[in-house]
This record gives sequence, C-alpha cells and structure tokens, in this order.
Amino acid sequence: MSKPAPSKESDSSLLLYPHDSLMSPGKATVAAVQQVVAMFVGCITPILIFTSVVNVEPDVQHYMISMALLASGIGTFLQAKRFGPIGSGLLSINGTSFAYVDLLLRAGNEGGIPLACGMALAAVPLQFLLALSMPFLRSIISPLVAGIVVLLIGLDLIPVAGYYITSELGDKAGWHTNAIIASLVVLSLILSQLSRRPSIRMSAPIIAIALGYLVAAGLGVMKWPEFQSDNWITLPRFLPYGLAFKWELLLPFAIIYIVSSIEAIGDLSATASLSGMKTSGIDFWKRLRGGILSDAITSALACLLNAFPTATFSQNNGVIQLTGVGSRQVGFYVAAILILTGLLPQTGYIFSVMPSPVLGGVTLVLFGMIAVAGLRMIIEAGFSQTSMLIVAISLGIAFSVPTQEAYVAQLPGFLSAILSSKVATGGLVAMVLCYSLQSGRAKSGAA
Repeated sequence: MSKPAPSKESDSSLLLYPHDSLMSPGKATVAAVQQVVAMFVGCITPILIFTSVVNVEPDVQHYMISMALLASGIGTFLQAKRFGPIGSGLLSINGTSFAYVDLLLRAGNEGGIPLACGMALAAVPLQFLLALSMPFLRSIISPLVAGIVVLLIGLDLIPVAGYYITSELGDKAGWHTNAIIASLVVLSLILSQLSRRPSIRMSAPIIAIALGYLVAAGLGVMKWPEFQSDNWITLPRFLPYGLAFKWELLLPFAIIYIVSSIEAIGDLSATASLSGMKTSGIDFWKRLRGGILSDAITSALACLLNAFPTATFSQNNGVIQLTGVGSRQVGFYVAAILILTGLLPQTGYIFSVMPSPVLGGVTLVLFGMIAVAGLRMIIEAGFSQTSMLIVAISLGIAFSVPTQEAYVAQLPGFLSAILSSKVATGGLVAMVLCYSLQSGRAKSGAA
C-alpha cells in the first residue's frame, strides 16, 4: 500500500524552532542577522532607484533610506507581536516593496517626493478595506492575476537595471569600467546562489555589493562618503517634504495595492506553513487579515515619514526553510536591528555612494527573479487555454499602447495615467478578463 503524500504542514518536522518557541538571545540574534541580510538590499533599493532617477539631493536620500529601514522595523514588530486584530503573529519580515517602483517613478517625475508619497498615502485605505473583506478578495482576484502583475513588475523594472549598468561613472571611467563592475557583481550573485552553503546564499546580495565596492575602489571610481560627526541620529519627521495629489493616478496606485495584498496572502501562507502552523481554518484567516492590516498601517506610516509603501518579503521564507527557524521571537530581534540601523545616518551615507553599475548588477538579478516568481505563480495557477489567453492579452496590451508615449500623452488625464504604466494597464486587463470569464462560467454552469 502506497503512503499518502505529505501535507504542507508536514514540513514542520524539519523545524528546529516553530513559531511560538523560545530561543537563547545569542541564537535569536544570529537568526535575526540572517533574516536582515536576506532583505536589507531589497528594502533600500527602491529608495536608491527613486532618488537617483528623480534627482533627489543626497541629504534627502539619506533621510529616506533611514525612514525606510525604520518603517520596516516597526512593520516587522507589528507582524510578530500581533496586537489584537493587527499583525499575523508570524516571523514575517516587512520591507519597502518593489511593486510600487514603476508608479512611484511616474509620480516622482511629475511631482517629486510629495506626489509619490501623496498618491501612495491616498490609495492605502483600499488595503484596509481589502483586509476586512479577505474571502471576497480571494474569490475575485485569482492567483493568475497576481502572477501576471508580478511578471509585469519584473519585466518593466529590468530596463531600470540596464540604465544603471550603462550610467557614466565620471571622467576616469569608460564603458569597459561599467561592464567589468556589473559583470563581476552578477557573477558573484550567480556563484553565491550555486553554493551549497546556505549562509553564502542568504548573504549573496551583501557579498556582491561589497565586491562591487572593492572593484570600483580599485578602478578609481569609488567616491567614499563623508560622515557628519555632528549628526549621529536621524530622527523621524512628519511629512518633511509634504504631500501632493492627482486624481488620475489614484486608480493605478489602487491596483498595485490590490496586487500587494494578493502577494501578501501568498507570503503569509508560506510563512505559516514553514513555521509549522495550519494554513486553513478561522485562525489562519484571522492571521492573514491581521498581516495585511499590519502592512497597510506600516505603509501609511512610511508615507507620512516621506518613505514608500512596504510589504511582506517573500525571500525571507527561504531563510526559514534553510535555517529551520520559524520562531516569531526572531522577528523582535529583526525589528530592533532595522530600527537601530534606520536611526543611524551612517547607513544612508554608505549606500548613497553605491556606484551605478553595482546597483545595476544587483537589480538585474533581483528584477529578473521577480519576473520568474510571477511566471511561477502563473504556472502554479494552471496553464489552461483560457489562462494562456488571459496572459497573452494582458502582456500584449501592457507592452503595446503604454510604450507609445506620444499617443498616451494625448489621452485624457485619467486614461493617460493608467496607460502610462505597463503594470497598471496589464493588471487591470487581467482582473477584468478573469472576473468576466469567471462570471461567465458561473452563469453557464447555473444554466
């Protein structure tokens, strides 16, 4: 007689520390550092991209990096602690989300930091509503829609990595300098991911960036930061750069909040499973609702500090799987590390001088992995004839009309704002098609 296939919960047998277990301070600190290493670069990269493309002053960039880390620490604490209906009670790490980069750049080019933060803050109430209507959300927004949008995010961001790889480094550098630095960074990431040692794989982005800094210094194109000894702590400020608003950008931002919530459902479900918990039942749905509420609160806080929206980080689930540590106690340590680094301005100075080919090499791999993650979600949702048609139409429309800038500029403001974003356009088309086909199948079945 054959044995039954193991359930997802059976993975808990590989756990060393399940979600509510206690660890010694030393072990918890080591586990927390591993979690921080896995998400640190991803957390600050959206800020680095935005501030360089929108030409933000260095001091402003330093402040935004600090506030991004501070908000991430607070969000991670809320997730782990679970205050009443807020938080998942899981080792769920919070960080600045890549999903919003495309629209943040669009808003930033039109109205700078005030418009980018203003639109993100204006749309965040939708995430609160989504959290309160979780079952309805899951029935309307299918995993296929989430996969299509994640794929679009990755594909749309990859050219940004190319921009950084080809950016000039100054009079001392030529095209070969950029190629050497970016190639070594990418090669380092590849070799790190092929390593059999989990610690090296988890530290891959930090290792690649450190190598990039050393190579840039050796080639004479590294500009080291000048620390300000009279400013040892970066204190959070309420709306230091203000807010702005444009009606035509509201729907595109709302679409991304929907997608972010769908991604959070998957990430939190994976965290619960890997931490030895059930992924069904009333308590599980309460955890999902609390997790998305926590994300919404943290995103609102980040925008009020003039940083950007946050979300649960999927890569940290890999750390849980590799280390066997799913204890939410580690989340408190992670939160403390992130808050501490956010309050120290040296963090912003170190990363603000990152040579563009280094950032380009790292983001090339990160954005490619985002696209692959979306493709995997599409495949896992089931690749039927109908789903293939939805994917084809969504990608086709996303990369057709939105690429014709002159045509889009002539459209009314509302349509222009949507069609100027490949992610918003493709995501909206995917949602409409999925909902229409689902309703059509339901009516034909009833008939």
